[in-house]
Amino acid sequence: MWYSLEVPSGDNEAWSLRLYEHDIYTFYVDEAIQTMKDEDGYTYEFSSGEKSRLYVYVENTSKEELSRMLGVHAFDLHEWEPPEWTESSYENVRLANGWELVYPPFQEKQGERELRLDPQGAFGTGIHETTRDALECIVTCTKGTRAADIGAGSGVLSIALAKKGMQVTAYDLEPVTREIEQQAALNSVENRITVYEQNVVGPVFPYGSYDLVVINIGADIAVDWLERADSVEVLPQQVVVSGLVDWSVERVEKAFGDKNYENAWSKQTNEWHTILFQRRG
Repeated sequence: MWYSLEVPSGDNEAWSLRLYEHDIYTFYVDEAIQTMKDEDGYTYEFSSGEKSRLYVYVENTSKEELSRMLGVHAFDLHEWEPPEWTESSYENVRLANGWELVYPPFQEKQGERELRLDPQGAFGTGIHETTRDALECIVTCTKGTRAADIGAGSGVLSIALAKKGMQVTAYDLEPVTREIEQQAALNSVENRITVYEQNVVGPVFPYGSYDLVVINIGADIAVDWLERADSVEVLPQQVVVSGLVDWSVERVEKAFGDKNYENAWSKQTNEWHTILFQRRG
C-alpha cells in the first residue's frame, strides 16, 4: 500500500533516515524546488512557503503503525495509488560491448554484463544522461583494480566498476549505505563495494590509493577534489568526470590539463558532457 504525506521542504535526508530505521526502503520525496543555472551547471533552491510530498510503500503495515513510525498523525497520511505507467516507466538500456542496464522484473539468471538496478526513488534511478554516459565510459574505457565512486547515489556506477572486477570505495554525503548495499546484493558484488557517508573535499580527506576515480556531480566538486587529492596522495591514472555542462567543460579540462591529464574519451548528450581523463606518461 502506498501512502502520501505532506512534509516540510528540504527534509529529504531526515525522512530517509527515519524510514531506514524501520527497514522501509521504497519511498521518494517530491520536493518543492526551483531549478536555476549557475557556473557549475544547474542548482536549485527549496521553494519558500511550499510543502513537499513524501510517498511511502509498505506491506503488512497499517496506517496507524506507519504513522507511529513516522511520528505523524494518522489522519495526515493518505492512501495513494501510483499511476499505472510507473510500473513500466524504466526501460532497459543497452550500453556498449554487450553491457546492459536492467530494471525489474529481473530474469532468474543474471547475465555476465547485466547491471541490475531497482530504483528506489531516493538517490538515483539511472535514467539521467550523465549516469548513462558515465556507465558507457566505465564499461568500455576504464581499467584498474581499485576505484573510488564520488557522489555514489544509488550505487549504479559502483556496481559497474565492481562488475568489471574492481574493489570499489563509494563516497556520498547522503545516507546511501543501505540502498547501495541492496543494489550490490542484486548484482552479487556486495563483497567488492565499501560505502562511506562523508565529504571527500572536507577537512578530513578520506582518500586512498586508487587506479580510477569516478565523479558524477559537476565541475566544482571535480576541481576541488583534484586540488585536494593532489596535496595528499598520488593522483590516479584515470578519472571519469560526468555531470558537466557546456559552460563548465573548459574550466575542468584546464584544471586536469594542469595536473598532467589528457582527454582520452568524451561524450556529449544534450548539454551534458562526460570525460575520461588519462594521466600522461
